[in-house]
Amino acid sequence: MPNPKLPPILINKAGSVYYVYTYKNIWDRELKRSKRGESKKIGTILGGQKEGKIRFDEAFLQEHPEFRNYQVERKGKDYVFTPISEEGITLEQARNIKKLHAGATWALDQIVADSPVGEFLKECFPRHKDYKKILSLAYFLILNQNNNVSFYESFAETTRLPYPRALSPSAVTRLFQRIELRDVQRYFSLMRSYLQEDEDNKIILALDSTSISSYSTNLTHIEYGKNKDDDALPQLNVLFLVDQKSGLPIFYRFYDGNVPDVSTIRHTIADQALLNMKNVVLVADKGYNSVKNINDCLINKVEFIFNVRLGTKGCLARELIDEHRKEFADLNSGDPYIRKNIATAKVNWKYDPRPVDGKPASNTASAELYYHMFYDPVIYQEAANKLTESLLTIKKKLLEEEALTEQEEELKEKFFRNDKEKGLIIINRRVDEYLKYKGFRVLVTDSEKDPVKAWTAYADRWRVEDAFATLKDRLGCNRIRCSDNKALQGKTFVQFIATGLSLMVRSRIRSYMRENKKAGKLNLVYESDSKILQVLNNVMQTRFNHGYYFDEVAGKKIKYFEALDVRVPGAGPETPEEVPEEPETEPLLGTDIEI
Repeated sequence: MPNPKLPPILINKAGSVYYVYTYKNIWDRELKRSKRGESKKIGTILGGQKEGKIRFDEAFLQEHPEFRNYQVERKGKDYVFTPISEEGITLEQARNIKKLHAGATWALDQIVADSPVGEFLKECFPRHKDYKKILSLAYFLILNQNNNVSFYESFAETTRLPYPRALSPSAVTRLFQRIELRDVQRYFSLMRSYLQEDEDNKIILALDSTSISSYSTNLTHIEYGKNKDDDALPQLNVLFLVDQKSGLPIFYRFYDGNVPDVSTIRHTIADQALLNMKNVVLVADKGYNSVKNINDCLINKVEFIFNVRLGTKGCLARELIDEHRKEFADLNSGDPYIRKNIATAKVNWKYDPRPVDGKPASNTASAELYYHMFYDPVIYQEAANKLTESLLTIKKKLLEEEALTEQEEELKEKFFRNDKEKGLIIINRRVDEYLKYKGFRVLVTDSEKDPVKAWTAYADRWRVEDAFATLKDRLGCNRIRCSDNKALQGKTFVQFIATGLSLMVRSRIRSYMRENKKAGKLNLVYESDSKILQVLNNVMQTRFNHGYYFDEVAGKKIKYFEALDVRVPGAGPETPEEVPEEPETEPLLGTDIEI
């Protein structure tokens, strides 16, 4: 049977996509010759190259149904026809049936579907199926444990993903560049609204920041500063807000690497009064409890629980501890649940409700702050034992004329002196001063009167530490690997999404372990979320032209799906969603035309 006859064809490039057009010639009476008339798009060349398989538009196939029975491929200026079988595939396609790693991404799909993440991404990034691409890249970070996206293309060729086509490094960079700050902020806004659906419960947000190093010096925010990983490279700093109930990061912002922690929170609080959130309690560790930060929280009506530094002589927290030492000596001040001795002081805090730079503070407003003080004698004793052991070791070395380490030299200068009669002695007064506030922790808050509840909220801030550990260690994002300012926003957002998904996986595993600890079920104590996902990643899916089939799942893998609280993928076919080749610009006639 002869091949169907193609109408007149021209190829038109728009952006990175080649379109197929047909046209009709018309007679030009003035020039007295034929010229090309109106053109009509009839298809697209797949793969982003001048040569390749043509996917005809449905309107063209309805007018010319004979082309449904052939695969048409452009090679040079020729068009090669390959008959399609009754099953809808060519002989070449039958040979190229693919096996994809699918179990882990199947589980991640179910976890995303049970959360608002996928829905919010779709609402904020609908163009060019970018929400699917963002999820696919997040899955890559989770499973590949490396943020070098140059490896993504080969990963996508062998893995079942929300966006089924591989993306080249340049396509990934263009995706990052399309993720604009306004769309990221829209995502944050949707997540905040979701968290605030239950108006009766306060939203407790853990706040912290970390250093992310970079080899590039082209990025705006890259500066040398205090690197929290003791890395000699320049860096930018990333601040996270994590919902302590769900463990989900809900907000991030990055800032210059030489900006100290105490300054970063001010911009976050001032940003629409903490992102327009109501009924929020902000929990932060040492480094954020400056007077200005407390005032900003009070002005913007953001409740807070801050851990107070005790290292500064004459600070208010030290004075309050000294005033309540008798209470700490009373065994009745100990709480049986958190195992700490507790005392609380109420302080009348003065601040300026409308501060203006350059003008003296009016301090016309006031608020009641609660300083909850906690004492742990075990921690005190450990510090005392450690210092005593070090000082006795130094004394022994000095008597035996052995060399001291640099740290020992510092301790010697601080705690020893030469006595005319006794020789080298330890200065007990300085030891007492050093140990005076060991074992103490002070939390300052404007809202939580109950010290045990304040302690619990502070203790739960491990979730933000978990988020950073996941970002840097688990996902390998301790290096930026990006030299383009416009792409940095997008890459950081994808890493943020990947961090959230990883924490959701970890949370499900922890819940399974708690619920099944005594049930004799699968023990996951020594199984990390990374290992579980890697095992599930070996659940394969067979890809056909007309659908996908999962291989049979058995043994431990079934238990892993159960631990993640997702259903086991069935053996039946999964019909793939059609993902059209989407241009990054609209097709325009007259651009790079070939006949």
